[in-house]
Amino acid sequence: MTVETPPAGDPDGRCSGGADLALRGLAAELRSHGVEAREDGVHGIVHAGPQHALLRPHRGDLWWWMRWPGEPRPLAGVPLSPATRTSDAVRRILGALDRT
Repeated sequence: MTVETPPAGDPDGRCSGGADLALRGLAAELRSHGVEAREDGVHGIVHAGPQHALLRPHRGDLWWWMRWPGEPRPLAGVPLSPATRTSDAVRRILGALDRT
């Protein structure tokens, strides 16, 4: 079982440097595919339409997780890919958006 915990933030309330870059990178790549995406550096989330991609620890690294609206909290998301593999996360998010 993986427990979701928010990424550690800087004193100004934003994600740490690497996480902030990952958020901006994912949002930019989603936008390049025509998806309206915005990053939330306070909570470590990229909003992409009805989908939400979250940066969370998983298997000792930082991973992208995807959350569907309306899911109960214990089932709040599934791991997509390590944060360093943005293209894999984008491909899976685009697939989910195609099905909604």
